[in-house]
Amino acid sequence: MKKLGFGTQCLLALLLGAIFGMTVPAQIVSWVAPLGAAFIQLLKMIILPLTFPLIVTSFAQIEDTAHIQRLGFRTLMWFIITALIAASIGVGAALLLHPGAHFGGEAAQPLDSVPPFMQILLNMLPGNLVSQAASGAIIPVIIFAVMFGIALALVGKEARPVREFFSAFSLVMFKITRWVIRLAPIGIFALIAQVTMQYGLRGLLPFVSFILTVYFGCFLQLCVYAILIMSIVRISPWRYFKAIWPCMLTAFTTSSSLGTLPVTMSTLTERMGLPEQVVSFVTPLGATMKMDGCGAIYPAVVALFTAALFHIHLGWAQYAVIIITCAIATIGTAGVPGTASVMAMVVLSSVGLPFAGLAMVVGIDKVIDMVRTTVNVTGTATCATLVAAHTNPQAICKR
Repeated sequence: MKKLGFGTQCLLALLLGAIFGMTVPAQIVSWVAPLGAAFIQLLKMIILPLTFPLIVTSFAQIEDTAHIQRLGFRTLMWFIITALIAASIGVGAALLLHPGAHFGGEAAQPLDSVPPFMQILLNMLPGNLVSQAASGAIIPVIIFAVMFGIALALVGKEARPVREFFSAFSLVMFKITRWVIRLAPIGIFALIAQVTMQYGLRGLLPFVSFILTVYFGCFLQLCVYAILIMSIVRISPWRYFKAIWPCMLTAFTTSSSLGTLPVTMSTLTERMGLPEQVVSFVTPLGATMKMDGCGAIYPAVVALFTAALFHIHLGWAQYAVIIITCAIATIGTAGVPGTASVMAMVVLSSVGLPFAGLAMVVGIDKVIDMVRTTVNVTGTATCATLVAAHTNPQAICKR
């Protein structure tokens, strides 16, 4: 018998958990429920030790700063600009379509009073990282990781052992993360069983609106890329998407930015005519740092979905925190399937939202991951094209 894929296992766990919760006595379901809580606990365990080395490694890859300083600045500039737009689109799409608004969950404890905006900005600055991490303040740790990675790149050869350490540390954390993610079907089964026991099959209907919200947000982000290409590079969006279609299709089917990287590089150099220097610099960074779908749109939708799910009111200041956190988190999302959930947890932690909302949508992650990865890869291709338009606009193929 052919082994079921991980995505199929999660979907099957979602279905079986729903049936289990509706047909089995509540007492038996309560015995299974702790498995879901244990899965959430393990997810919390990997947030910081996975996020920190990933961000450090991503920025430490910029080695020859004297030669590529301007190239690196423009790349990071477009990465950040498009990430901010993507995060804003994610929040806007969720506010428009209200995923989870009619879920029917019990009200959670209200959030603490929102401090002044300047205090929020001050709280984002790194201080005592140990206490900040222990209290759930993720943004200061991310900012310090960015500073640390840039410093490693500037130091050069002398810091190579440190870069190699964090690169190896990232690989170790990937292994641990895979172990935890492999337990997702069990956690999904337990969490969905508990939900259906409490709310019945009708309680799962908001997942439809959640999927539509993510797809809608990703579609709007693709439109943003088209506008940027049309207005800055002066290329017809239709011709542009026709040229990069191979890497978009590969991203959609594999759900992996890193797996699509060879196709992305060959597409941009051969079909778009971008300079190899630009492509070889931007696309590898984009495979780990340009995650508009996984690191910006999806976490923003998850955050507002969770808030609606537990009847938690979010103010404008918290929306701003979500957008900023999403934009920063995109630089630390690895280009492999599954780690978008980690970035969603970072965003949830930044505004004090529970992880239960994220755990409830992991079962449908495969359906969403295809379009998320398509946006990720398209964002990388777009940024590479925009950077090339600054350095050598005549080289860009405009056929």
